[in-house]
Amino acid sequence: MLIIPTRRILIFGFLAFVLIGLEQGILGLFVAELGAQLSRSPEELGLFFALHGLGSAIVTGSALISRLEQRNNKRIPLAGLALSIGGFLIVYGDSWGLKLLAAPLLGIGFGGLSMSFNTLFVTHFSQKNAGLLNVLNATYGLGAVAAPWLVSTDLYSGTEVFLAIAVLSLVVTIGGWSIDDRVPSNLPAIESTDRGIRTAAPLLVTAFLILFLEAGLTYWMPSLLAESSDNELIGASYMAAFFGWFVVVRLGAAALATWVSTLGFALIGLGGVLASLLLVSTGFIPLSETSFIGAFMGLIFPNAYAWMLMTGHGGTALGAKLLLSAITGATVGPWVLGWIWPIFGDVVVLLTLAATSALSVLIMLSIHFQARKILVID
Repeated sequence: MLIIPTRRILIFGFLAFVLIGLEQGILGLFVAELGAQLSRSPEELGLFFALHGLGSAIVTGSALISRLEQRNNKRIPLAGLALSIGGFLIVYGDSWGLKLLAAPLLGIGFGGLSMSFNTLFVTHFSQKNAGLLNVLNATYGLGAVAAPWLVSTDLYSGTEVFLAIAVLSLVVTIGGWSIDDRVPSNLPAIESTDRGIRTAAPLLVTAFLILFLEAGLTYWMPSLLAESSDNELIGASYMAAFFGWFVVVRLGAAALATWVSTLGFALIGLGGVLASLLLVSTGFIPLSETSFIGAFMGLIFPNAYAWMLMTGHGGTALGAKLLLSAITGATVGPWVLGWIWPIFGDVVVLLTLAATSALSVLIMLSIHFQARKILVID
């Protein structure tokens, strides 16, 4: 394994997370705009999101193939190159087929950079300064805020944002060429007892549901808002505020982590999303005034992921499986909603997401109380 310069990890880690934040912040808006320009159906737009998730699944799943993992010390530059090519293709591709080709490339860039730098930050910095990992993920949120804000204020178009992502991704490709993210695990192997097997399955289901919910909200909100309003910038304004809440609450959670458990944060987030979606579905709150849902979303996945690893006595293998299950949820969710929306309408889409949140809460509480019962028996 190569000797990794700390300064290089910091510089290109933060730059990479700004870029994947920009990509996530602009993706739903840009695809909604493409759908209108090219007269594409919700099912076709859902396929784009699904292919994006497939790209992330491919790069994450490759880490579980030991022979490939032993030989590939270039995941970061390859992910940066994929993000760059995807960015250029989605802008300059002159056919829907080329734009669909961009989707998995963007997903490979997003998944590869996220997995690699999270691993490196945890390994090299978390024991000295746990706040750095939280700051890294908050940087992603800043990028996700900046992209829709730039569009909503007419400073830049979605096309220009994607071109900036494509160009700066080449910088990450070049600068990250000597960074090897293959960090061997020092954690004990996961126990293969009946108890461990019983625990792992519901944890994987939970990871799937949570990303089904998160991807469904972030990818489809711009389209739902565009359908219900004549203001073409409402989606951009909404998503800028959504991710603004997301960043503030994530940083706040890091400060309050001494007093609130990871399970507590995740349940608060899921409960808040559930209540908000039910209020919208029943007409108490207009959809356009619910950008505060981003605050609840910011609490869910990082805390749920940490709780799942601790509950499953996890190491590298369980972590990779949880991420793959989560990516599958992020892939399937937007695609399924793309079929539900034209048939059943906006309310059923929102109720589907609400039901996903409620089911996640029930499974997590069930696992928690089962684990406590086993602990008492032991």
